[in-house]
Amino acid sequence: MKRIIGLVIINIGLIIVLSLTTPYFLTKDNLVVLVDNMALEAVALSGFTLLLISGHFDLSIDGIVALTGIVAGMLMNRGMFWPIAMFIAMLLSAVIGTINGLVVVKARINGLIATLTTWWICVGLSLGMTKAIAPYNFPKEFLILGQARIEGLRFLVVYALIAVIILSFVLHFTPLGVHIYATGGNENATEMMGINTVKLGIWMYVLVGLLSGFIGLMTAARLNAASPVAVDGMALRVIAAIVIGGVKLSGGEGTIIGGLLGLLLMHILGNSIIQLGISPYFQKMILGGILLAAVLTERLSFKRS
Repeated sequence: MKRIIGLVIINIGLIIVLSLTTPYFLTKDNLVVLVDNMALEAVALSGFTLLLISGHFDLSIDGIVALTGIVAGMLMNRGMFWPIAMFIAMLLSAVIGTINGLVVVKARINGLIATLTTWWICVGLSLGMTKAIAPYNFPKEFLILGQARIEGLRFLVVYALIAVIILSFVLHFTPLGVHIYATGGNENATEMMGINTVKLGIWMYVLVGLLSGFIGLMTAARLNAASPVAVDGMALRVIAAIVIGGVKLSGGEGTIIGGLLGLLLMHILGNSIIQLGISPYFQKMILGGILLAAVLTERLSFKRS
């Protein structure tokens, strides 16, 4: 709770400073762009938070996003009815998530190495299938899913709200949420209580896989193209936001709301760099410094406790 309150204060402070230093930050157009850019990352963050709290890790998000978008795009370009192409792409994402879960949770392979391998395979397939040329020009009905707007905001924001609300409810108000926290806190003790932590872990990877597949489809719909590098670096940005928001990398603690506040902080800073005329090449350096500070703060807090 202290981390959440602190992030709220920091975000409000940044908004006040930026509104005083640049006339463009609080304009409607700029705020719409800020929220739109956060939407799909918020969807990924919601599922990844549950995975991380349960004590697991996944670096394959970017690869799954790329591969599912490209598979759906190529199928649609070959004349397949777009809902069927979407279903096949989502099925593929669920299969990849299942494989990640079996390898990490069942076979006990290090999650960092296993999912990094999955990312490489998915990106390699994406590049090989397309020869780095993105499929494009999709059906209008499909494009509406990623381009439609409500009150100026893309409908993607609605998807993000649905994901955040449902998964926050699951995490805090259902037995499954209790099991997720317990597994991340002490897996052996949780198993002794009769909870199938292997099955739980696999389902968490399936969840992340499905959400990544959905993001791949919506990214393709938004851009009217399925690029192998459309969301390059999303996984690392989401992980950074979650850690800044107070989720422990070792599992057992954290909230989706905290991660969202961390994501908001990152996007405000990224937006401010542009607004203040600072070279965008420094953006990753600044965000990296913030992530390092968050990790060190968590470590010092752990030592004190």
